[in-house]
Amino acid sequence: MVGRHHLPEDVLVDILLRLPVESLLRFKCVCKYWYALIKGPSFIEKHFHHKNNRARLLIYNLKVAHEGHAIVKSVVFSLLPEKIVPGVIPEQKTLLHLPRVFDFTCVAGPVDGLFLVQKKFYGDGVSLGLWNPATREFRPLPPAPFEIEFFLSDHDCQFGLEFDLLTQDYKVVWIRVFWDELGQGVHPQVYACVYSSCHNSWRNLTPEFNVSCTVSSPLDATYLNGVYYWLSRGLDKIYNIGSFDMGSEQFGEMQGPDIPSEHWGTLTLRDGSLAVLAGDPGKPMTSVYDVWIMNQEGSWYKIFTVQPQIVAHWPRGFWENDKMIFEINETSQLILYDPTTRQVTDLGFQLDLSTAGCWVFNYKESLAPIKRGNESQGRDNAVEQIEHFFDIIPIDHKPLLTVRGL
Repeated sequence: MVGRHHLPEDVLVDILLRLPVESLLRFKCVCKYWYALIKGPSFIEKHFHHKNNRARLLIYNLKVAHEGHAIVKSVVFSLLPEKIVPGVIPEQKTLLHLPRVFDFTCVAGPVDGLFLVQKKFYGDGVSLGLWNPATREFRPLPPAPFEIEFFLSDHDCQFGLEFDLLTQDYKVVWIRVFWDELGQGVHPQVYACVYSSCHNSWRNLTPEFNVSCTVSSPLDATYLNGVYYWLSRGLDKIYNIGSFDMGSEQFGEMQGPDIPSEHWGTLTLRDGSLAVLAGDPGKPMTSVYDVWIMNQEGSWYKIFTVQPQIVAHWPRGFWENDKMIFEINETSQLILYDPTTRQVTDLGFQLDLSTAGCWVFNYKESLAPIKRGNESQGRDNAVEQIEHFFDIIPIDHKPLLTVRGL
């Protein structure tokens, strides 16, 4: 009879690092040592950055249906395989399906595998939650203590998310730009709050930067090396890049790329660098897209131009740096376009274009925990928790806006 032999620790760790999150969650039950190893911050960080943990396309698809006089929304998150074969519709894996929700929006992420999600209700009321699709953990955040002047309205919003894999601490910044309703000229006002998981609370901030008129929604999570970025545009039609340093909690602003005034722009990440995708919104049939990269703060250069020969479309994201995802208006399809080969691949989604409810994410699995130490870590009711959050408004929920001046 052959005796039992224990694997050397470095060999064991190397094997476990190659496994998907679903397997590791089961292997935590093997013994106390494996449990402590897999939960450890060092292992979580190494697993997230391991070469076997490749980025995949995660598609959020929102659809609206009418049941009598009621409007019913459904949400599906579908994960595509690591390799997408040109011309072949890829297989989809459903990560989350919410058949009946009042409202559900991803407002930030993924950052280290985590998403910040939002539910709106009662006009301007908002609830936020943090979600890890791989571990199926969900955590609602407390209300933010905004104090908004009563005569301000029509605001733009930006959300930034940070997670430190080693300290297992995360922060959320929420920026809101409001406009003066009293007709005294264009004087936007900026409000901001930051959430810290260490204290499980929000804190008001005073942004110290010039306010631009519009804030553009990014294509994906524009968080890089501890700083969250967003694209804004002033009355002079010049694009600027706003920033928030999550460590120092300081705001900043720098010059954006030299984009023609009639073009639109959106911020994204490409190969670990900040990038801007710009195009002419007046030419949906023959659009030309320029991709700009920032090589140092405020210094930009154009790396390539794309002119896809496809019918009316709208860009939804990038894949493997230079491939682009478009939604096609005429066919309600989501397609992958390779500018080098001009190959078009149907991704197999039927979109509800009337809702503009499709988002595309570059997603990597993460073991990052979002629960606090005294909260249940069970996975059996994780889907029920997120369904409850998006279907039911808590009775004790307090208003997010404190109105001043009434």
